[in-house]
Amino acid sequence: MSTGVSKYLKAIRIRQHWLPDLRGCLLAAALLLLAICLASPHATLPRRVYDWFIVLDITQSMNVRDYTDEHNSGRNISRLELAKQAIRQSLRNLPCGSQVALGLFTERETLNIVRPLEVCTHFSALDQTVSRMDWRMAWAADSFIAHGIYSAIEQAPKLGKHMHIAFITDGNQAPPVNEKYMPAFVGKPGNVQGTIFGAGKTELSPIPKLDEHDNITGYWDQEEVMQFGTFGMAEVLSVLAMEGHQASRNEGHSPGAALLENAHLSGVDESNLQRLSKTTGLEYSKLDSSHQLAQQLTASRMATWRTADTDLRPWLAVPALILLIAFFIPAWVFKSIQGYLIGLPLHLTRKKAS
Repeated sequence: MSTGVSKYLKAIRIRQHWLPDLRGCLLAAALLLLAICLASPHATLPRRVYDWFIVLDITQSMNVRDYTDEHNSGRNISRLELAKQAIRQSLRNLPCGSQVALGLFTERETLNIVRPLEVCTHFSALDQTVSRMDWRMAWAADSFIAHGIYSAIEQAPKLGKHMHIAFITDGNQAPPVNEKYMPAFVGKPGNVQGTIFGAGKTELSPIPKLDEHDNITGYWDQEEVMQFGTFGMAEVLSVLAMEGHQASRNEGHSPGAALLENAHLSGVDESNLQRLSKTTGLEYSKLDSSHQLAQQLTASRMATWRTADTDLRPWLAVPALILLIAFFIPAWVFKSIQGYLIGLPLHLTRKKAS
């Protein structure tokens, strides 16, 4: 036997002795990673997080049941209920390190009820607070959407440097507002970012009356609601203009007769919300499902980078899963790979020698 062949066979025997079984290595590595996961490792790392001031409209028009429950097919639920489901879903989707503040809107004011809290540490408190939000918490029956949105924008920078706004409302105004006397937006459009979410269907629906158990006991009639705007002063008309004015002299300062006739009905007022979106620089999106809100609240354009407590388990569990899958690859594949690894150094040595 030649010296070269003898050295080659000796090298193979040495590598076969010291090279562990490849499948065994994969299984051992996977078990090691899973064992580390059991210790629940965390680290403070830079990551993408989100800061949101979520405001929910709790006026009576939000009780209109024009949504279908995604979790109980066939059951109609109110705009308020779907909005709450959407917020709770969003809390589950937001990464650790994100900050969430909560607010309620009614009349012409947004009230901050929960200061910014970290979503993972305070998830239970945030989730329970949202679940208990109720239309009975309203301190007045009126609804002036522009005032509420402007109020939220004014508060957002005080809650956090990177705070965004998610304002959920159907845009329903009660009583009707005279467009000539709408409040002016004094901020800089786009200075505070976020989204106005329009809740409800575009089709008009009657506004329900509810008992203490949220059972519908009736609906508001046209005669029971204010059918004209009371905000603003009456216009001063000349005698000629008064003589040519054909409407009733008892008519209120309303933007139009169509609104008067439908004051007891409610549908998402997208034109009004889109106008407010353009005025404030906020985005507008129609709320169609609970998952949609969660997706938009975790959009990359709304993210902020900062160091936050990071759970390392997903970073360990995923490689462990890949290793376990690889472990079940047919044995002949591993034998081929292992044979290649045994012969590779000898092949390189021969090539170098030649």
